[in-house]
Amino acid sequence: MAVIVCHGLKGGAGITFTSAHIAMALSEAGAEVTVLTVAPRDSMPLHFGLQPSITLPSLFAPAEDAVLASGINLRSHVRAVDDPDFVPTLLDLGYLEAGADRVMVIDVPAHEFAFARRIIPHASANLCVLNAAPDTLALLPQALGEASPENIARTTFAINALDETRRLSRHASAFIRELVGPRLLGRIRLDEAVPEAMAMLQPLERYAPSSAALSDVRAIGAALVPALETPGRPWVARGQQSAPSTSRAA
Repeated sequence: MAVIVCHGLKGGAGITFTSAHIAMALSEAGAEVTVLTVAPRDSMPLHFGLQPSITLPSLFAPAEDAVLASGINLRSHVRAVDDPDFVPTLLDLGYLEAGADRVMVIDVPAHEFAFARRIIPHASANLCVLNAAPDTLALLPQALGEASPENIARTTFAINALDETRRLSRHASAFIRELVGPRLLGRIRLDEAVPEAMAMLQPLERYAPSSAALSDVRAIGAALVPALETPGRPWVARGQQSAPSTSRAA
C-alpha cells in the first residue's frame, strides 16, 4: 500500500479537505483507499457527510469496526506523532509499498511538521497544501531550505482556496508557481459550496457535483498517481506535464 503524506505550513490551509478529496479521487480511479488522521480533534468525518461526533476507529482496530464512507476506510492514530515505531509499524503492515491499487492518505496537521518530515522519506508522495497569502509566502522559502533532498524528491504542492477575484491572491499564486515550478500540481478555487456541504452534512460531490473546487482537487488527485507507481521519482524530471493548471487564475 503506497502512502501519501498531506500536510501544510500553517493551519487553515485546508489540509483535511484536500486529504479527504484526494482520497475520494483515488478511490474513484479504482484504488483501495485508507485515510489516516493523526489529529486528536479533526473535521475529516464532515467531508464524508458524517456526523462530527463520530469516533474514527484506530488504525489497528479490527475490520468489523471500520468506518467506511464513499468506499474509503477512515482510521485514526493520534499517538502516531509521538510513536518512534510508527514507520516500522507501517512497514510491518505492508503499507509502504509501491503501487496505485492500495493507498493510504495520512492527514497531518500543520503544527505536526516534525512528524511529517519524519515519515515523508518513506512515503510515495508528499503533498504540501498552501494558501495564496502573505504569511504562507513568508514561510515557504524557509521550509524549502530546511527540507532534505530526499524529502524534496517526494514533495509536491497545491494552492487551496484561491480567490481569483483578488489581485493579491493571484499574484501570490504566481509567486508560488515561480518558486516551486512543476512541483505545483494545481490550484483549488475558492468555492462557497465547500463549507455549505459541511454545514449540510453532505459530501461535496453530492451537495454540489459541479463544484469548481471539487473539479480542481480531483485533478490534483489524478496527478499524484504516477508517484504511487514510482515512489521517490523526482517531480521536476517530469517537467510541466506534472503541473496541470486546475484553475483559470492568472
